[in-house]
Amino acid sequence: MSDMKKAVVIGAGIAGLITARMLSDFYEDVYIIERDEFPTEPSNRQGVPQSFHPHRVQPRGALILEHYFPGYNEELIDLGAISSHDERIVVSNRYGTLANKEDTSSFKIASCSRALLEWVLRKRIQDISHISFLTSMEVTGLMVSEDQRSITGIYTKERNGEKREEQLPADMVIDASGRSSKLIRWLDQIGLSVPEAEVLKVSLGYSTRYYKIKSPIPNELVMSDSDPRQGIRASIFMRTEGDIAGLILFNAGGEEYPSTQPEEFQEQIKHLFASDKIVKLMEQLEPLHGPRGYRISESIRQHFELMEDWPSGLLVLGDAFCSFDPIHGQGITVAAIEAETIGKCLESQRVHPDPQFEREVLLRMQKAIEPAWWLSSVADMRWKGVEHGGSFELKGVNFAQKYINLFTKQAMKKADQENDIHLFFMQFLINALILPPSEYFNSDVLNMILNDNGSEEEMELRAEIGVQDPDLFQQRLDEILPSFELEYDEQIKKLLESLQPAMS
Repeated sequence: MSDMKKAVVIGAGIAGLITARMLSDFYEDVYIIERDEFPTEPSNRQGVPQSFHPHRVQPRGALILEHYFPGYNEELIDLGAISSHDERIVVSNRYGTLANKEDTSSFKIASCSRALLEWVLRKRIQDISHISFLTSMEVTGLMVSEDQRSITGIYTKERNGEKREEQLPADMVIDASGRSSKLIRWLDQIGLSVPEAEVLKVSLGYSTRYYKIKSPIPNELVMSDSDPRQGIRASIFMRTEGDIAGLILFNAGGEEYPSTQPEEFQEQIKHLFASDKIVKLMEQLEPLHGPRGYRISESIRQHFELMEDWPSGLLVLGDAFCSFDPIHGQGITVAAIEAETIGKCLESQRVHPDPQFEREVLLRMQKAIEPAWWLSSVADMRWKGVEHGGSFELKGVNFAQKYINLFTKQAMKKADQENDIHLFFMQFLINALILPPSEYFNSDVLNMILNDNGSEEEMELRAEIGVQDPDLFQQRLDEILPSFELEYDEQIKKLLESLQPAMS
């Protein structure tokens, strides 16, 4: 770690681009290895199968991106992306519909295609002189030191032309190649066995259709929640770029995925909680592309931090480390958090060198992503057929599901009857990975939401708690739920301060 001359990033997706930008602050040369050739304009790449579908970075992820790529958000907007400035968020679920206008002083985020976001970030990277792209290149294995304790580079092979095999020495190798990562195979090749992974057998599917906006429509983000008990899908309607809008339909569990047939897709829209709103919007839209589907059988969380023989000079992040259900919109933000975590560790390593640096980084990344993994798993496990597997316990799922049901009901009630959206924004900030779950799951909040006139949701939650004395609630919560650690820094504090007007 003392020289920090050359770093290699495997994969030029968004996770790889953020990682390369972070590494450029520490290494003299950074190389990004990518299987694809890059398009000459913003367009979907073959190596990014989910790129057809709309993307929107969560506020915490956008904050990290803004740190590494200052002004990227405004650049997206200049290229046609839709700003959240003056955007109205419409949320529909079984308890009703809430419409909220974002405070104009809040942090603004652009809605756009994956292709445009990658394009803007990649162009920024190309302007950094000591970062190089090696495209149409496949990584075939890891170079290892004589004592088998350190990764010293990678073996590569050209995908086109002469298909030559070469070596690329490096002081640090970071795998950001996504769900298609071959890291476990490479580790096996050098005699290292990895621990059993944590697996969520989710069998999810979503389909996206794009529309051309024929006449002006409101700047709205319409989110329709799912209700697995009734078999009702989730959906998100959002503007992307210029006069284009996209609609995603989603469900998990493997039964009757959203259709990729236009007529069936349009029929399925009628069975959403926000069906009236979306059908009305459709009057101003003209079908353009799709619907096109995307299917995932499993979400996987690796536990490389448990390996005592994990080699130095090697790290991994993004979907190669832990993959998520894309409908929750946490993947890019988690990758940004992981890259930021590595950056903080590298900064500390300069001052206080740690011989177990890589394992410490992996441990810190696990703590950072725990809330996202748990929250998305809790949400997906509402669907019949979704199961959590592996030797790792996923604590508090049934309790959390019932807690969230009652919290959501109370949030909708307060917004409707008292014009109070504080609870709604608290839920938004938890899912956006800004507030830690402890701000949401605690005895004060529990006491507040349990006051629901003996409703079905209240009785179900009380049965899960198992104690009647409110003084024992916090102790019981600590027993039921996982403990989480989420780092606060000045940027998050400033973001929370900017959101206070919208929450009050």
